[in-house]
Amino acid sequence: KHPGLPPPPLVAMVRAGCLSWLAWPWRRGRRRATPAASDQPPPEAVPGPLAAAEAALPPPLPPPATTPAVGSCLRFCWRQLEREPEEQRRLCKALASQGFAVLGLPEELAASVAEVQRLASEFFDRPAEERYALGRLRLFRDKIVGYRELGGGAARFLEVHAMSGSRAVPVPRTPRALGPAAARLHVALQAAARTLLTWLAEHAEIPPAALLQCLDGASLENLDAGDCGASVLRLCCYGCEVEDCAAPGGACPGVSDAAGPAGAALSGKEGEEEEEIFFDEHTDASFLTLAPVGSQPGLQMRDPSGTGWLEVERGLCGSGGDLVVFVGDFLEVLTKGRYTAARHRVASASRAPGDQPAPRRLSMPFLVRGQPGSVINTAGFADAVGEEQLLLVEDMKYSVLRRFLDLKGRQRFKGERLLSAARREEAEQEADS
Repeated sequence: KHPGLPPPPLVAMVRAGCLSWLAWPWRRGRRRATPAASDQPPPEAVPGPLAAAEAALPPPLPPPATTPAVGSCLRFCWRQLEREPEEQRRLCKALASQGFAVLGLPEELAASVAEVQRLASEFFDRPAEERYALGRLRLFRDKIVGYRELGGGAARFLEVHAMSGSRAVPVPRTPRALGPAAARLHVALQAAARTLLTWLAEHAEIPPAALLQCLDGASLENLDAGDCGASVLRLCCYGCEVEDCAAPGGACPGVSDAAGPAGAALSGKEGEEEEEIFFDEHTDASFLTLAPVGSQPGLQMRDPSGTGWLEVERGLCGSGGDLVVFVGDFLEVLTKGRYTAARHRVASASRAPGDQPAPRRLSMPFLVRGQPGSVINTAGFADAVGEEQLLLVEDMKYSVLRRFLDLKGRQRFKGERLLSAARREEAEQEADS
């Protein structure tokens, strides 16, 4: 709790919901205002140990009004963070107060980001049959991997996980270098994420092990043979040319017939500026999300007051030099709101009616997640940590808390166009078939 500031909207995850990647809204046009709390269905009763997580949360904030986005974000140099504890404290304070910050990357990591961005662009340009040859979203060692499209190919997504030995799953055949490059970047970002979480834990006077216990090691040294890391590198491409049918055989997986063609129209009254919303407002079901700045600006964050949008990528390097780090649902839950999950969306720049669409946007958010089969147990840290600092959890499976947050997220954030709200269930069915 911070005097003088409104309570963190953690209830958006647990009481009223947090949008996980299992329920991405995706549409074009101005977003609808989020329904008032009184208009939303009441949350279901929470049984067992999850009741403690729900009871620990503050009341929800009212839904924010939508106002134009402006550019504003604190920027930190990674090399300086490594050397200076005071700079680490400044970063932690920024993440505690607004949920996000910008990191200037060292040259080798920036080069790795730029390489994956270039190779991902080549992959998304390949014919539909090659893209879909990787297979739809599916379970691999209880993690989601695979390829997905929306709107006849207007939006394209590849979920990549790293394995030991610089291997990745799935592995695109063309370009052949994409798999190894993505695996190297995955490991580098995993190591950076563990360092960031260590700083955040120490700043909150929490033993770092309490937050790191479910995560993979910095170099994935914990993995069994044939397993993959739990964190996901999501390669995204928005604004692609719409294809008559993106998937071979005349079917377009991931597109709801009931929803109509994605991006069929832009909103806005005649003569007004129009904007494209690729993903509606949501929070991430992660500990942290590390998002290298996209090839075109588009990531927008709610400002701390909840009344406007901040264009955090405006003016930043889109070729690997900068990265936006923001707080996810798990970190907010476990720290009892000390760090608040960042509410964000992806949009294109506003433009006058009749103007040409903006260039397509390539992005690659890295969502830091725990192993699904791991167990969260913070009871062992109770003697070292006050009850206001760390949520007491005893032997709860990571996957149970993840599903709980996903369920609550669907109640909080709703859009006109959704990736299936049950993507994991779909993948499980495909894996069993």
